[in-house]
Formats: sequence, structure tokens, C-alpha cells
Amino acid sequence: MGLIKQNAREYYEGVDGIQNSGEEKYGNYQYTSLETIINQFIIAYVGENKIIPKAKRLDVSFHAQRALQELSYDTFKCTKSQEIVVPPSLTMVLPQDYVNYTKFSTVDSAGLKKIIYPISKTSSPISYQQDSDGKLKFEDNIYKKINQAGATIYTEYGLTSRDKDGNYIGKTSRKGEFKSEVPLQNFVKETRVDVTGPTRVNPGNGNNNTNYIFYGGKGGLDMKMLFHGDYPDIAVGQTVFGPGIPESTTVASVFETTGGNYRGTSITMTNPKYEADLLRENPTGVAGRPTGFMVKETQVIIVDLKKQSKSWKDYKAHVVSTETTNDEGVRYGLDPQYAHSNGSYYIDDNTGLVHFSSLMTGKTVVLDYLSDSLGTNSEMKVHKFAEDAMYKCIAYAIMSTKANVQEYVVKRFQKDKFASIRKAKLRLSNLKLEELTQILRGKSKQIKH
Repeated sequence: MGLIKQNAREYYEGVDGIQNSGEEKYGNYQYTSLETIINQFIIAYVGENKIIPKAKRLDVSFHAQRALQELSYDTFKCTKSQEIVVPPSLTMVLPQDYVNYTKFSTVDSAGLKKIIYPISKTSSPISYQQDSDGKLKFEDNIYKKINQAGATIYTEYGLTSRDKDGNYIGKTSRKGEFKSEVPLQNFVKETRVDVTGPTRVNPGNGNNNTNYIFYGGKGGLDMKMLFHGDYPDIAVGQTVFGPGIPESTTVASVFETTGGNYRGTSITMTNPKYEADLLRENPTGVAGRPTGFMVKETQVIIVDLKKQSKSWKDYKAHVVSTETTNDEGVRYGLDPQYAHSNGSYYIDDNTGLVHFSSLMTGKTVVLDYLSDSLGTNSEMKVHKFAEDAMYKCIAYAIMSTKANVQEYVVKRFQKDKFASIRKAKLRLSNLKLEELTQILRGKSKQIKH
């Protein structure tokens, strides 16, 4: 009947026979798996002459998971944390199983935590591109092609390749022109280059003021770009949009060309498998390399797809006082939450990113956060102090959702649920008399032994 199924050697050395190797599961005896909770609940509560005459295992499993979620938020101890060094981008990705944070802290050279606080006087809203008149800009890169049947078909290939309903339209062929219905957002960097070269592609023909899409290497099927002039915002990793360029194509390399006949910027791409026929001036419907031909009077878009609002960009760039995280009013009338130099942060729940102030670059940050204990199978466990609370929560959930159950019975289960949760909170609070006494000895009133 004993619950411990392994001897001491197996516990301390684990499967690999090496202590402290990371393969062991030290301290696991304090927990009960969710599967065991479900099995024991069915045995003790469900059946003939029991408090719940009938209940499906699927229902019990559902209510058990919901109870585990709810108890994880404010009853169980929060044990999840993540540490990063703030990069130059001043951003941090929220953990995969993140639900809410408990605190953000910086760590000093002694390993001690210093709490940092959220900024409430700025934000990172959606920022749209505007023209000189203040009107919102929409993507209008329409590429016309002729299919094999001879019908005129238009394909949208720009940044906003989804309509207002979120449907992808870049690969959908339609008769008649259409434009994106989604406004263009402001990106960190965006470069648009007009393809102005002649029909015959020959970068060495002396036309040193034109922009080309041409082919070379890998049997002539490697698509490249050669642009006249300097384009400092183009960088490796940026996404490329243009006619015939497949989805998810990015810049592989950027270098300056210094040839006598052509000086400019040369770009190679990560995806040489292009829709070759789309690059012909008169598409034939036949696959293969369009030797010597290209599309002209069109546009190539090279963009860093990270979006950024001016509000948060200005806040990140602002260097605050070394005495406070906010120099509004300097020290006079300063809000206590800003009376420190530990830095600040803003959580953008729409993008799942944490943005830090400029003071935080290179600092070590620790995020303590809440999850719902359902992320992985290994997490689905309950501390034994809260085991009874789980049973009572499941029982109340089942009885409150059953038909023809008298109200006083439901109220009884509800009362038992709250009482068991309160008892679990007291147990898990982990208050120790000696520790409390030691703290109180430093107060104004002396605590005698």
C-alpha cells in the first residue's frame, strides 16, 4: 500500500545513476498527478450509493483541468520564472505558457533582485502609414499576368496580402483589378525600388541608372537583384515582396557593386525557386527560366516586418534621469513608482512582447509569472496540501451543472469547495512560527523568547 515505489538509491541517483545530473525528480513526493486525482475522485465520489451516482470520466477530466487552472492563479505557489539579458532591441518574448506576471526584477552583481515597475504613461499602439494629406496608405501593388486560356488575371503581391476578413489573396487569381483592404502599418525599415531596366537584362550594357532583376549561378536559376545607388536600410533577413517571388523569401546577402559599367547595390535571396513565368512581360504558361526577359515598370518591396509605433520608439530612445525612471517634474511631485533608477517596462499583449526602457540594455531581467499548470503533462500535478480542494472543486462543478439537482445540495457543495480552498491557501502560505518571530524581533515591540 505504500506510495513510494523506488528505493533511496534510485531516488538520489536517478535513471542515469549520477546524482544531481538533472535527470532526477527530487521533491516530487509533495505532488499528486492530475491523472491520479481523476482516478481517485471517480473511485471515492462516483457510483452507486455514493454522493454522485453517475458521471462520465470525460466530464470529470474536464472539471479537473478547470479546477487546476483556477487554483493555479491564486492558490498554488508560483514557481515559474525566466531570466534573460535585455538585448539592444529592448524586447523580450513572453514565455510560451505565460498567463500573467507576478513581478519583473533586475539582478545586480551580487545576484539580488530589484523590482522594476510597468510604465503607465506610454504605450505601443498600432501605427499606420499616412500620406502628406494625412490619409491612410493602402497597398496597391497589382501584377497582371496572362494565363494559358488567355484571360487577364491580376495578382496582389504586396505587404498586405490579406483582405478585411483575414483571407489571403496573394495566391488567388481573380478577374479584374483588386486592391488590399488593409491599411499599411509602419515598419521598422521599408525600402521600395522601382524596376526600371530595359527588356534585355544586361547589367554591363552601360545603363548605370537602372534597376534589374536578373539570374545567375546555380544553372542560371538563382534570382538576384541589382539596384542603382545606395540603399542603407536594406539588410540581411528582411522579407522580399515582388512579382514571381515566393512567400517567405528573405535577403541572403547585400553588397556594394563597384564595376565600371554599373555601380550600386547587389542583393541575393534565400529562395531561388521562383514562379519563373510570372517574370515574363508576356507570360506563356510554360515553366522555366525566362532567359533574357524581366518585368519592368513594377516595384520590389524589401521590408523588416517588425512593426513599431512612434510613441514607443520615442520612449525607448529617451534617456531618463539617472535618479528616476521618469523625469516628468524631475523630483518634485514624483510618483513613488518612478522614484528609482531600475528601469521600466511595457507589456504589449497583442504582439506577446515586453518592451523595456533604454536604461535596461544589457541588464539581467527575471520574470516571475503565472501559468495555468496545463502546458505540459509534467506540469499537471497538484500539491498534496490542495488535493482535497481539487476533489471539492470537481464535485461542485459536476453537481452545479447537473439537471434536477436541488439547490440546497448545490449550495452544500459550494460551501465545501470554498472551505477546502481556504484551508489549502493557509497550508500553502507556508507560514513558520520561528521565521515570523525572527521578523517581529526587528520591530518596535520586543518579542521575548
